[in-house]
Amino acid sequence: MRRMILRVCAFACVFVCGTAAAFQAKIDGRCVVFDCPSAGTFRIECQRGNATLSVSEGRVRFQVADAKPNQMLLSMLVPTSFISGGGWRVDEREGAFPFALGASEKLFQGNGREIAVRDLNKESLALGFPVGTYFEVQDNRKWNWNTFEYRIFLPAGMMEWEMTYSFVPAAGKARLLDRFGQVSRDFPGKISEESELKADVKSEDGYYRSLDFAGKLAAEGYKLDAFGGILGTGMKFGLKHTGYFHLEKLVLAGGGTRWFLVDPAGNAFFHLGVCVFGGGDDLTDVTGREDAYEWIPPHEGAFAAAWKTDESYWSTRAVSHYRANLVRKYGSFDITATALRNIARVRQAGFNSMGAFGEVPDAARQAYFPYVKILPLSGVRKIPTVRGVFDPYDPETVRAVEGAMESVRTDVNSALLIGYFLENEQAMEAIPRAIPALDDSWAAKRAFQASGKSPEDFAVEFLEKYYSLIVKTFRACDPHHLLIGNRWMPSTADREALCRVAGRYLDAISINYYTREVDPAFARRIYEWSGGKPQIWSEFFYSAGKEANTRPFTFDLPTQRERGMTYRRYVKTAASLGFVVGTEWFTLVDQSATGRFFQGKGGESYNTGLLSVTDRPYRDLWKEMRDAHLEVVGLFLP
Repeated sequence: MRRMILRVCAFACVFVCGTAAAFQAKIDGRCVVFDCPSAGTFRIECQRGNATLSVSEGRVRFQVADAKPNQMLLSMLVPTSFISGGGWRVDEREGAFPFALGASEKLFQGNGREIAVRDLNKESLALGFPVGTYFEVQDNRKWNWNTFEYRIFLPAGMMEWEMTYSFVPAAGKARLLDRFGQVSRDFPGKISEESELKADVKSEDGYYRSLDFAGKLAAEGYKLDAFGGILGTGMKFGLKHTGYFHLEKLVLAGGGTRWFLVDPAGNAFFHLGVCVFGGGDDLTDVTGREDAYEWIPPHEGAFAAAWKTDESYWSTRAVSHYRANLVRKYGSFDITATALRNIARVRQAGFNSMGAFGEVPDAARQAYFPYVKILPLSGVRKIPTVRGVFDPYDPETVRAVEGAMESVRTDVNSALLIGYFLENEQAMEAIPRAIPALDDSWAAKRAFQASGKSPEDFAVEFLEKYYSLIVKTFRACDPHHLLIGNRWMPSTADREALCRVAGRYLDAISINYYTREVDPAFARRIYEWSGGKPQIWSEFFYSAGKEANTRPFTFDLPTQRERGMTYRRYVKTAASLGFVVGTEWFTLVDQSATGRFFQGKGGESYNTGLLSVTDRPYRDLWKEMRDAHLEVVGLFLP
């Protein structure tokens, strides 16, 4: 059965307000593009079949030139940012996009003639279809895909048809955030007066001290060394004292093995990190929507520190209400002082290190707090169809890698540095498909052609060359620190050939292991394929959107306490497996409610943080995390 599939993709941003101009569809190759000033850009794309598209005012004509398809399916994706006042409509039936996934993923099923999507400013785009069209409106969070979707089934046997379109401009400009960076709905911990921030200064010190991780751990018979490792475990298990973080595999008396991350003092250390420690996801791009905020920090005086002043392009565009609230609360904002304060806080809950992104080395050194880094390869030219991967066959790229690696010498003698991630979420599964499709200007393509190998076999050769180059150039500059993996997504990690090659070169395998519940069989499979290399689960989080200022994530829980309980199950499972040596929570502070800055106005805006935009801890979450970390100590020690 042959089927033509048309996909209507909405890369929507609900925050830019504009005036009603002449609105029309545009043809871009085999795509129809609608640019809505407020609701965002919608793309209608022919995924299969040879259709000719033409546009006139209010209509798009589709003509199918090849063999008659049995049915045409269109799919329109709507991001979950539309829960902030957006809605769907099929003919006269309509509803709001729900804040959280309900009992059923189907919001609507039935026949109709017209669908529409509406943003919080009441701007809407309506699309009309032939008689007999069947629609589904569904919540893809059911399948861990953070979008809504229109599925549009056209009558079978149609060779020519028209889609009508109409546009209603925004009725006004909705207020997005109050002066504290908070959304309009109510949630626990929301503030209304600046005095509440100042009052928090007096009350919070006592709260954080009450968590008392070290004291409660001591009551169970364990003490911490200067790095956060478990004092006395080096002598007990015969671990080496090298002056740097390293990995050791212990053979247990009763059979089996246990991997340890060993700290510079020679004691067992389970890496409990927090990503984005120095901030960044709390910044948002206000360009073009300044009047949608009740208040934006000025560029002068103490509030100037709320802007991203370290990059000229963003210095007048990206701003943080979190930083502005710290100015209100403490009188100023300084990234090192803030990091020092937050190190003291998270230590009380049992976190012992900074995770990836936004490390604050000055604060880490002052507080004696371990941290990780990412190799300095961002400026090396990448293969455009393989996210985050360079061409190791290209001599110019090899020289660029060698030059970039020189900068790791800065931290070569740092005892606090655990090690380096290579990159983040590289699409290595794309290598067998992407390399043969490159043009001949790419050295990797020429090497593939000369090899005579299948795409899959050449991908193994490619990976060998890629990893060997990284290890060789890194070790020439830094003989002390660990290479702790690529931060693979689970779908990337679940490939035997990739794991086998990486395991021959890396000290550890890292996986950004996002999941509702840990699957030990998955983790063990990766462990065996990699030749028994230890793992770091390098990024994950859960949200409790109804009890936060930001949107719910795919993995959303009803309350902050349940968020913490789920974290507790996750890290306890990790520590009990015997080959996971650490985890990293994403992030310290919630993402901005209007989207993190570098993704534009439709950027991620999730309840990722341990702290809210007003610097308040999610107390139920923190308690569960503290208790989880107390249990971890007994689980990872044999």
